[in-house]
Amino acid sequence: ISNGGLAFADSEGRFSYFTSFAYSYLPTLLAVSFGVVWSWVDLDSKRLEPYFQLSKPKGATAKDSLLLHYPFDFIALAPIKAFRRRHWSVFLSGATTTLIFWVVTPLLGAVFTSNRLAHTVNATATTVANLSWTASTDFYTTQLNCASAKISLGETSGYTFDNGQGCRTDTISPLGSSGYNALYIGYYNDPNVDWSLAGLGCPPNASHTFLAIWAGVEEYKFNNVTALFCEPTYSIQRVNATVAAQNHTVSKITPLESPMALPPKHFNVSDFEYLIGAGIQAIVPRADVPQTNTLDQWRRIKNMDVQWPVSNMVGFALGASRHSPVDYFNATVLASSFQAAHRLLFGLAVRKVVSNELSTSDQRPGIIKTDVRAVVVVPELAIIVETTLGLVTMLIFGLVLLSLTRRSQLRRDPASLSDLIDLTKPVTSGTTGSPMKLVQGDHTKRFRLVNGELQTVTGSFGEKYTGVPKSLAERHSPLSEANPLGKGQDHRLVRPLEMTLPVGAGFLVILCLAIAALVTVYYEISIYDGLQLPSKSQATNQLLLNYIPIGFATVLEPFWTLLNRLLCILQPFEALRQGQAKPWQSLDVKYTALPPQLIFWRALRARHFTLVAVCLIGFSANFLAVSLGALFENNIVQLNFSSQFGSRLAPVLNRTLPNFFDDGTSNSYREHFYVARTNITEGTALPPWITPQLYFMPVNIDASSSQETGQLYMVSTEGVGLKASCQQLDATTSASAAPAYNITKIPDPLGGIDSDLILSVTNIEGIKVNCATRTFGSQHVSDDMNRTYAAEVTTLMTPSSPKPSPKEMEICSKMLVVAFLRANLTIVESSPDNPELIATNSSDVEAVYIGCESTLQIASFNVTVDHEGHVKEFRQTGQYQDAATLLPHEGNLSYVYNSVNAAIWNGEYGIISKHWHNDMIADSWLPYLIKIYTQSRAFLDPSLRPPSADSVGSAIEDIYSRLFAILLGLNADRFFLPAPSATTVSGTTIVSRTRIFMSKPMLFVSIVLLVLNVLVAVLYYAKRPRRMLESMPNTIASVLDMTDGSGLVHENANSKSGEQWRIGYGRYVGTDGKPHVGIERRPFVVPWSGK
Repeated sequence: ISNGGLAFADSEGRFSYFTSFAYSYLPTLLAVSFGVVWSWVDLDSKRLEPYFQLSKPKGATAKDSLLLHYPFDFIALAPIKAFRRRHWSVFLSGATTTLIFWVVTPLLGAVFTSNRLAHTVNATATTVANLSWTASTDFYTTQLNCASAKISLGETSGYTFDNGQGCRTDTISPLGSSGYNALYIGYYNDPNVDWSLAGLGCPPNASHTFLAIWAGVEEYKFNNVTALFCEPTYSIQRVNATVAAQNHTVSKITPLESPMALPPKHFNVSDFEYLIGAGIQAIVPRADVPQTNTLDQWRRIKNMDVQWPVSNMVGFALGASRHSPVDYFNATVLASSFQAAHRLLFGLAVRKVVSNELSTSDQRPGIIKTDVRAVVVVPELAIIVETTLGLVTMLIFGLVLLSLTRRSQLRRDPASLSDLIDLTKPVTSGTTGSPMKLVQGDHTKRFRLVNGELQTVTGSFGEKYTGVPKSLAERHSPLSEANPLGKGQDHRLVRPLEMTLPVGAGFLVILCLAIAALVTVYYEISIYDGLQLPSKSQATNQLLLNYIPIGFATVLEPFWTLLNRLLCILQPFEALRQGQAKPWQSLDVKYTALPPQLIFWRALRARHFTLVAVCLIGFSANFLAVSLGALFENNIVQLNFSSQFGSRLAPVLNRTLPNFFDDGTSNSYREHFYVARTNITEGTALPPWITPQLYFMPVNIDASSSQETGQLYMVSTEGVGLKASCQQLDATTSASAAPAYNITKIPDPLGGIDSDLILSVTNIEGIKVNCATRTFGSQHVSDDMNRTYAAEVTTLMTPSSPKPSPKEMEICSKMLVVAFLRANLTIVESSPDNPELIATNSSDVEAVYIGCESTLQIASFNVTVDHEGHVKEFRQTGQYQDAATLLPHEGNLSYVYNSVNAAIWNGEYGIISKHWHNDMIADSWLPYLIKIYTQSRAFLDPSLRPPSADSVGSAIEDIYSRLFAILLGLNADRFFLPAPSATTVSGTTIVSRTRIFMSKPMLFVSIVLLVLNVLVAVLYYAKRPRRMLESMPNTIASVLDMTDGSGLVHENANSKSGEQWRIGYGRYVGTDGKPHVGIERRPFVVPWSGK
């Protein structure tokens, strides 16, 4: 077994045909095949046991020999009877048969099942996995050593903080009049920080130390302060790391070597600590816009009543720990929060350094773990099967040893009636008698077998009769109705219990109930999309779903075997009853010497068609066991349960939309840019209820009730989005169809590169309006030579009319113009620190204008989310509505578009960015997002022509829609009104569970076989042999009693003349001169009429 599985499915969860056959059918096939072979051994052991007993030197009593009928006992009772009588051969073979039929066969089919498990294989670390990778690697980590600061009252309302090692700060005063102050004070000074330890008087030996403060503020005074001086250490260690494939988080670390201090050549610790303390590098090179801006996180934490300003590290610490404000007064909580943030940023920094040093083709050996469907062994059942097989092996070995030591006086196989008759041929001529009569009332009389002939221990059966004819030719005439010897005799006819109508009716009811049960279960499965597993225990499920169905088939087979054997011994008598049976049809038929499954051809040659049908249906029980064993299968399905969810927000905008430029800070709002950046570059999940196109009205989900892994929820809610349609604007060609756009550039009257844009828009309703923008001003860029420059300009539009109508304002507020410019510029220094760029000729400016019209959209959707609200899929269920439905009252949409666009593009109403550059740096957000979206900087290259709408238009449309959805999602409580209290939404809880299904082919086979069982059972009981015997011929004594006084004892039916005989069962006058009922040849017998 490899990693808990015998075989593994492919990537789609499918097994090969060979694997499916090997674990679903082969075990049961092997078991039933062995059972068929062993049934032959068991039959011989049981039917020959009387002869082995008789072959003992002292013979055996009648009850231990002549009256034995093991082949006709129920399979489970035979070994018990044999054990009590110490007939060890029968006990060993019968116990083996019982174990094979009711333990090995059903359990072997239940031992193997399919299940999902974690499969681990050796591979390279670049191999795809869906659970985890494990490989040896270098583990870089940092540890904070924190100690509480000594706090003293400062000169004003603030405090000083002392680490006791020479670092004592100047007075630090509280921020604000109330709430909380959260400070991270690093050592290095920078214009972007409010405090630094160096600036507060700490010596250089504290250059790796920072001060963390959490303080409550009341009336401009600290009322509770927790302060820690922390110094990090950095180490590297060789480990085995296990990384989750789903989110690439490290789930387990196993050390391989002791950690050692991180060498300075591997990582510049000072630069790192400067960066996290100041939020920006000490020397800022010209770089893409994210690298030249400090990260503002105050808007994410201001709901904790934390006063502005805060540093980057405060936001990271609070975000990494997520405690309540009061918890941070605990020094341990405060230290662990900053340690989590410190480790996070250190890991990101090391990742950047290491990834630059490693080759993309670097591979290393490791272990991958994948979640795959596999053939597994149920341990509990496997132990039982192995133990049982070991016991069966010992029983068989014991039977073989016992068989080698036993002696037999048989001279041929007693497989037919004629063979049994030969056993009673007298040792001395003229003697006769019946073993049955000899043992009536006394089963202790002893008999023995000598040279193939049956004798009493004194040598013969009975005594001589003086009336015995001297020759067979003088045999009596047969009895007739007129013969007084045949009248007045009371014959009690018997029939086996198993062949009675009540038993047959019960058997038919069981078969019909089995068919009905299969049909009912299949119907339930189709209605309820599978059935629930009965137990969490795999062993219990296998017992219920495999052992019981196979066990039913293995119980069915012994019953058919018993019916078959009864029919086998009665079938010759049914032919004899007619009085015209030839020896090969009656006396010489060898039905009882073979297992019922193997006498098919003999019965067919004898034209015993009912017996043929019973043989076939008995053998089909083996196939029924296989089909029932493979009937049930487990599959993982998604189940839907109706649920109610509380609404959080209404799809109605606030009367006053959020103003992101008047929130108490001096920083521009950039959160949506950061979210879009990480989503595009790293594939991180978007915030809850957000997709790249839409924001969905959220509902309240009780995550604490999510008991199932991977549980999902589907709700019907409204989705709000902004559809952007971008096209290249033509400055020369007039538009002929609406909507149409025409761009006009008004040159700078001073001859410079600055200009105004006039955008003529004709909307779908035919309304035409001129929209204008502010001047395309130049961005100052230092350079010392003349060359071609490029600029990317994003500008919003306003109506050029001094008194625009609401419709004109709406049309212009929906427009965004993105210009890609190329120009040959000359640097003219007006001052050493402020050079300006001026075009030598304004006609040298080459421009491509792309106009994007935005349209607010709202529609109903079915949205599937996880317990956190992350959207997994969505489907539109209604038409898009007029955007005016979002307004809380009658108002113009221009206010909405202006507010939204100003928030999205980080500006109010005019030029968003106007940066001339002579490199390929994206120093504003839209060009940067286009760069990471298209994974190309070609559109920034000043040496190339400006990009067309065909190359960047679709990227702008996606970015536009994505930024709008993110903006709404991050600030939903500020954009939308709260939903009315007690408002609920109907939805569905989706749970993935393992359910029970039926294999349709196996169901079909099982029902067909059971229907055939019903038909053959009806045929069997309708054509069962009539009552005609005084005792069942299932023992040696009862068979021989039927030939008492018959001339067949002395004659040879196998002789040439005997082949022409007609033999019957009925009344005859025996060689002793007395009337008998038994077997005799015509004309000396009157066939039994059945009356």
